Amino acid sequence: METAALALTRVTALVGDGLEPVQGTVVVEGGRVAAVGDVPVPAGAREVALPGHTVLPGLVDTHVHLGAPGGAGPLALAGAVLGHLRFQPRGRRAFLAHGVTTVCSLGDDNAWVHELRRRTADGSLPGPRVRIAGPLFTAPGGHPVATLGASPDDDWVRVPRSPDHAREQVAALAGGADPVDVVKVVQDRGDPARRSLEPVAPAVLAAIADEAHRHGVPVVAHWGTLPDLAELLEAGADHLQHLEPRGPLAGWPAELLEALVARGTTLAPTLAVTEALLDADTARTLRRRVREFHEAGGTVLAGSDSGMPAVPPGAGLVREVELLAACGLTPREALAAATTGPARALGAGAALVPGAPADLLVVRGDPHTGTDPLRRVALVLRGGRPAARAGRRRTRRLRGGTP
Repeated sequence: METAALALTRVTALVGDGLEPVQGTVVVEGGRVAAVGDVPVPAGAREVALPGHTVLPGLVDTHVHLGAPGGAGPLALAGAVLGHLRFQPRGRRAFLAHGVTTVCSLGDDNAWVHELRRRTADGSLPGPRVRIAGPLFTAPGGHPVATLGASPDDDWVRVPRSPDHAREQVAALAGGADPVDVVKVVQDRGDPARRSLEPVAPAVLAAIADEAHRHGVPVVAHWGTLPDLAELLEAGADHLQHLEPRGPLAGWPAELLEALVARGTTLAPTLAVTEALLDADTARTLRRRVREFHEAGGTVLAGSDSGMPAVPPGAGLVREVELLAACGLTPREALAAATTGPARALGAGAALVPGAPADLLVVRGDPHTGTDPLRRVALVLRGGRPAARAGRRRTRRLRGGTP
């Protein structure tokens, strides 16, 4: 059923790719932004005056795990027992309550996550928009086969035996009528001091990336060490996930940093997931590496790795934005990493401009002056419809204190 137009008046709207502040009104009609700025309230529209509030694009979490890996293990059994809860209703509500209107799920049971994407798209399941990788590509002795006991036959992993096999598997996911949005590969040698892992063979890695690009699908990559990074760059990976002490803790090699920036390879450092595991000095050093990447011209995106321990849905992304600001990004730059940055780099989310989907976050205060307003959510719109309002929950704070 079509709803009447909605006019959010007396607000500051953060408009366009630059999140430029515009005073006035945001008009929403037919699930999209109809007008922004010094514009009249349409006849018959519902008017909501929100002085002192800011309207911005809904947040995008570029790295989540929504659950339900396949196979015969205890997670699959739990999913069967839970039945109707298998689509994570609490998690979907939590994302929306924190203003997260789009998520990129990077490693799930393929059939399950396709169904979830369909049902959130048609509105039969309330929740954020879902972009998917489906299963992740790895080596026979790589993560998560060697670490979590995943079987090569499980529907949440792909373990290609050769370059041709890799192309066949990628084509099955990235082609057809219901393709994945991204292809994810794990290139991780592990930690030689604790446990070494098998990386994907360079020829197989190149075949994965080339076939994905042939279908117009970007490649996101989990990595750990500098040799992993060099091989991913050689293969043509588009988006990097994670930044760990096993990587450039001692500094970025100049040639790798230059190549990353020149190729437009993005980095989602997922600091929220490592924050609880690292000592203070190591955490500060990794934040310095993020700042160096950013200052060199690299594009930083916000991804929380929600679904991992201690990183809850929604709250994890808010914490990630705070940590990016602690890296030295301005509040506007940190906010862009969770809004217009993913929109440009991944097609996930959209800038606040006329014609864009009305996935909007309304906060009390000015997020250009600091990240605290992200914890003061007044209203969330998903497709022009209210998805969360102030007072429905308290924002969960992860690990207090100044980074």
